[in-house]
Amino acid sequence: MLSLKSLLCVLIYFLGLSHQSQIPPRDYENKNYFLVELNTTQSQRPLLDFISKYGDHYNFEHQLPSLDNYYVFSIDKSHPHNKFLGNHNSNNYNHIKRSIGFEDIHDNLVNDVSSLHLLPAKKLSKRLPVPMEARDDPSQDQSPSDKAHQKYAQIASKLGIHDPEFASQWHLFNLQYPGHDVNATGLWLEDVLGQGIVTAIVDDGLDAESEDLKANFNAKGSWDFNNNGPLPLPRLYDDYHGTRCAGEIAAVKNDVCGIGVAYKSQVSGVRILSGPITSADEASALVYGLDTNDIYSCSWGPTDNGRTLSEPEIIVKKAMLRGIQEGRDGKGAIYVFASGNGGRFSDSCNFDGYTNSIYSITVGAIDHKGLHPSYSEACSAVMVVTYSSGSGEYIHTTDIKKKCSAQHGGTSAAAPLASGIFSLVLGVNPNLTWRDLQYINVLSATPVNEEDGNYQTTALNRKYSHIYGYGKIDAYKMVEFAKTWKNVKPQSWHYCDKIEVNQELSLNQPQQQQQQKRDDKIISSKVTITEEDLKVMNFEKIEHVTVKVNIDSSFRGRTGIRLVSPSGVVSDLARFRPLDSSSRGFQDWTFTSIAHWGEDGLGEWTLEVFGDSRPVKMKLVNWQLRFFGTTIDASRAETFDIEKDYSQVRRDRLDSERKHTTATTVESSTTEVSSSTVEELSSSTQVESSTTTAAASSTAAEPPTDSHITQSLKESSSSSTPASETSEPEDGERVYKKDHTGQYLMGLAGLGFVVVVVIIVVQSRSHNTRRRRRRTGENYELIEYDSDDDSDNDFDGYNDDAETSLTREDRQQDQARDRLFEDFNAESLPDYNSDMFKIGEDDGEGRGDGEHKPTESKGKGQNSGGKS
Repeated sequence: MLSLKSLLCVLIYFLGLSHQSQIPPRDYENKNYFLVELNTTQSQRPLLDFISKYGDHYNFEHQLPSLDNYYVFSIDKSHPHNKFLGNHNSNNYNHIKRSIGFEDIHDNLVNDVSSLHLLPAKKLSKRLPVPMEARDDPSQDQSPSDKAHQKYAQIASKLGIHDPEFASQWHLFNLQYPGHDVNATGLWLEDVLGQGIVTAIVDDGLDAESEDLKANFNAKGSWDFNNNGPLPLPRLYDDYHGTRCAGEIAAVKNDVCGIGVAYKSQVSGVRILSGPITSADEASALVYGLDTNDIYSCSWGPTDNGRTLSEPEIIVKKAMLRGIQEGRDGKGAIYVFASGNGGRFSDSCNFDGYTNSIYSITVGAIDHKGLHPSYSEACSAVMVVTYSSGSGEYIHTTDIKKKCSAQHGGTSAAAPLASGIFSLVLGVNPNLTWRDLQYINVLSATPVNEEDGNYQTTALNRKYSHIYGYGKIDAYKMVEFAKTWKNVKPQSWHYCDKIEVNQELSLNQPQQQQQQKRDDKIISSKVTITEEDLKVMNFEKIEHVTVKVNIDSSFRGRTGIRLVSPSGVVSDLARFRPLDSSSRGFQDWTFTSIAHWGEDGLGEWTLEVFGDSRPVKMKLVNWQLRFFGTTIDASRAETFDIEKDYSQVRRDRLDSERKHTTATTVESSTTEVSSSTVEELSSSTQVESSTTTAAASSTAAEPPTDSHITQSLKESSSSSTPASETSEPEDGERVYKKDHTGQYLMGLAGLGFVVVVVIIVVQSRSHNTRRRRRRTGENYELIEYDSDDDSDNDFDGYNDDAETSLTREDRQQDQARDRLFEDFNAESLPDYNSDMFKIGEDDGEGRGDGEHKPTESKGKGQNSGGKS
């Protein structure tokens, strides 16, 4: 019977079903929280059973809105179960323990849940603020040309723009450095303004009461996860970041501040950066309003300090996967992340698991002159760059408290500006999938500072730089691409096997390093990808490449990693970070590169691990290469499962194909053998027919029954024709063995018949002229002993005594009678000869081997019982 506490939990659950968005307030001071995964797809019974069984220990809080089958529970911090509770089938740390005294409860809990995930409180970080820079000497600035001023005035007049800050919004129309803007004004003149597209600002809130934003605020796609309410208003003194980002996208035309790049699109607010949350809240935030929000703009991540290595927890990754699989009616939500502001600390966005996710469009920054600002992080996951602060200039946008901001910057400003441009793109072609939008970014971006970016030409004949990605976003060009874009085929993927290396490298003093050869300073490991590998996974062309590594290092920041493709394109996966002194290395860390977009993947890939000029010890333990790209056959597309080992899937498919190929070869061989067997059986049948006819003397013989041959043919046919295309190869092997057995037996039977025939023929030759006349009354009968009658032998053997008992007189009388009989009946007796008594000659064919030929005797024409 349920306890009162359990009944209360059940009641809370059912109340929660009617108010899915309501999440009870967190009490991090007195409670620990955890997430359990239960198989409730078909029924809620597993959840109710769990509450009934553990209700005295754990408090049911709510169902996780972002993921099915996940439920949040809490436990008092004073409860003894805290000693063993931990992650199970979840994050690869803080595992559940089978502590002494809790063995039974541990075993029961592990058996009752699919997974268990601890939910400690954490605080996500806004991108590190960009330090104020002194403005360049105005005397060195270019003076706006009269032509630029004329064009600006025409645009403002045609569109009716009267916002006071519009003239300062150089990222929209750059008067001082013409061309260094997003090139969107031409789209505005075509009424391409982002209509119908909603961008969720996942940040520290959004001032929905702002004059610049309230007309374009979407309440349905908004939620405050920090204060657990529907209105994500800024509440803290520094909650301005999200409002500024929202203004870049959707600030309306009025007489307040400036305008957004897609000023007829909408923005929603998802507030998560203003207080402690759990990974469950973070997961929910990234898919909140999935039926409303099209784009999720994220200007946050791990601390940009050049020391941190951090990635989303597994349930957050699952939430993003759900977003790209289910968002926008299955076309996929768009995730836009700022690359990071830690560039001045030599930080890299490949040390950030949000920016190097294949589901993110990672955006770096350039300034109003088109230069690379020192804060913008570079890595092989950067897709594009767009405008933000630098060279003494900033982004001008909306601010909280009815103010305007002239100091918004960093990649935090670049990401929402890109999101606004993507609103314009989706507005003209809402059928684009999340991958199609990435393709359009890759193909339409304009390379900048080609002498500065260390560009390399890729398989698409496009230039790629770790600093600038494929170049700066050109809004007009993107929209033109989108208007006629044909969606790419569904996604496919290929996982190589994990490669065990276990090779160490020790670099000591700089002087010693200078004496070492280059090969002695690098750990190199290679893997070769074959056409068979990719074909079995239905994989055609690369989009994203990921490399999962385990590397030990005495000083992580002194460890460099690069990947070289068969075409020679290099991805710098890990750059040196002088401030990162961690000795933990890289444990199950995944790097990402989009530099290999468009390659077929075939050939030898090389991973290189190396050190800088300072002492370091490192060891490449293992690594695994993974491709994500397009399918060969769209009809065979699959749904990606983040927890599935696709290297094992590939091995299983290859084994199955090889077995199928072997079985097909065996079946083909068996078909040939079966045909040969039929011919042999036909020959054996002829021998049997001939023998049977001979045994029947001169009487016409019926053809022998072919039922056994028919059965053999059926067996041969079944062995050569599979029951279905998916027949198990082992069955084919068994059939192959069965056919040989039948062949051997029929061969032996045929050989036996031949031996019998040979014996009969030999015996008939030795006795075919022997004639005996037996006296019966007054008549005499000539008796011929057929060779197949054993009485011939019996007579010569067992009857010798009877013959010798005849008196000499009797024999003499018999001989006289014989002479008299022969003389008297010489004309009436037939002319017998030896050929008339040969076995098997009555069909005119003999044995068929040419040993005996038919004679021209008179008796030949009398035999008609042979097989025609």
